[in-house]
Amino acid sequence: MAVALALLLFTVPHDVGAWGFEAHKFIADQVVGRLPPGLRELFETRRVMFVEHSIDPDLWRNVGFEEEPPRHFLDIDAYGVAPFDALPRDYAEAVKKFGEEKVKAEGLLPWRIAEMHDRLRRTFEQMAKGDAPGYAYDNVVFFSAVLSHYVGDAHVPFHAVANYDGQLTGQHGVHSRFESDLFSRLRPTLKLDHPAVAPVTVPRDAAFATVIDSQTHAAALLEADRQAIGTGDLYDEGYFTRFGAAGAARILDERVNRAIATVAAYVIGAWESAGRPDLSRPRPPRPPQRKRAPRADVP
Repeated sequence: MAVALALLLFTVPHDVGAWGFEAHKFIADQVVGRLPPGLRELFETRRVMFVEHSIDPDLWRNVGFEEEPPRHFLDIDAYGVAPFDALPRDYAEAVKKFGEEKVKAEGLLPWRIAEMHDRLRRTFEQMAKGDAPGYAYDNVVFFSAVLSHYVGDAHVPFHAVANYDGQLTGQHGVHSRFESDLFSRLRPTLKLDHPAVAPVTVPRDAAFATVIDSQTHAAALLEADRQAIGTGDLYDEGYFTRFGAAGAARILDERVNRAIATVAAYVIGAWESAGRPDLSRPRPPRPPQRKRAPRADVP
């Protein structure tokens, strides 16, 4: 993933991107092979669309959509300690307890994931009923791609903690060193496995569980960064070799594999909840349309 793309500047507390374009596309591309027959065929024929649109939410941030940045993270440790029961999982209840300003400042990621999963499920339901518009096939791929992005973000440890870039511990830049620089170095040797993740039917709760799991890895990454730099001041190839060996490589491998499996689980869960509409056949051609009668009030 390109290092420059990790240096995104926003007006909200988080000023670094998640995973980066290269990793988001890698995750999306790997998801296609995890989908079952009846669903996979659509993504195979639209693989490029699915992969390319998996970076759209970051593009929305880049062009200045002000509501977008908080949707990419949740600093769960701002609400106490695990299991973080102080934060209501229901958005309205969270706002009622903490106020909208704080809730948005600490991040909205699980609720955004639930929103996109719901849009995907409703599109599948339209297709199952046979009354979906012709562009519903593209909507399935687009919503799945956007969902892939946010679910991928939830697997990044530094998108789950207040010390998201080591700025609180004098480790500035650790965010991109992990998810961008280290990923680009390890990608050729990543060991892909197939962790078992059941189809997701309660997306909000599943997203919270992922964020809580992600934050457990942040301390180990910060310690690996401290060990790797030692008394030096240069983040060179030697640093990244030591960073990976100190545990960062293992964590990156696990988070990427878990992200791939979980994205597939979200898409499959939405599809199954809608009755498993068969998407293996090509989109039917649009039926003949009748010419509209001219309006009486138009000369």
